[in-house]
Amino acid sequence: MGQVGKTSGAKKIAILAAILVLPGFLYYLLEQKGENRYKNLPIYGEKTLTGTFTKRMGKQVPDTLFHQIEPFSLVNQEGREVTALADDTTIAVVNFFYTRCNTFCTQLNNEMNRVAERFAENNMVRFYSLTVDTAYDKPQVLKDYASTYRPDTKKWHFLTGGKDDIHRIAREGFLVDAAQDTTQEARFIHSSSLILVDSQRRIRGYYDVSHKKEVDRLIDEIKLLLVQEIREKSPYK
Repeated sequence: MGQVGKTSGAKKIAILAAILVLPGFLYYLLEQKGENRYKNLPIYGEKTLTGTFTKRMGKQVPDTLFHQIEPFSLVNQEGREVTALADDTTIAVVNFFYTRCNTFCTQLNNEMNRVAERFAENNMVRFYSLTVDTAYDKPQVLKDYASTYRPDTKKWHFLTGGKDDIHRIAREGFLVDAAQDTTQEARFIHSSSLILVDSQRRIRGYYDVSHKKEVDRLIDEIKLLLVQEIREKSPYK
């Protein structure tokens, strides 16, 4: 019995050590060694050098001011006001759609759902689907549309008009098109991408849902970004 107890204790210690060490080791392989196909994710948008420097890994690295999305307040499918991107401890996946869309919106949200299901248990990931047809897509319309996805189980908000203008948020914040198509009734122009945003409200990737491999890449890059986020917030970095 004593030997069995010792063996069990050793296994528990080994498992705990692996849990603690693996994220840092994974990040080291990905960023320092470059032996994996993944690299540090790009940051999209305008960049400005601040003129200051930060010491990283023994080197002086120029500080850069990156494009950031301002937090925005909209109303979700439950009629509740939601301020998105205000939490600096979470990352987000965002898309733009509308319920009367008869082109790629179903595929867009089906793929969003696939990603949301993968991270349903992870409190560091949030999902936001913003309608560009706010005049028609009132909260009850969104609630009926979203019901098959069970968004309440996945930290997923379907958002419509509120304090802020969604078309402006799309263009100025997420750097994608969002406008009404004046040549057809109830038709809007908007992005077919899922957009990955880090905890500093910086855009880290665009993933076109018309290509399954792009969404597979998003799933993998969320995992990578989570590792990077944990490392950046660690007091031992």
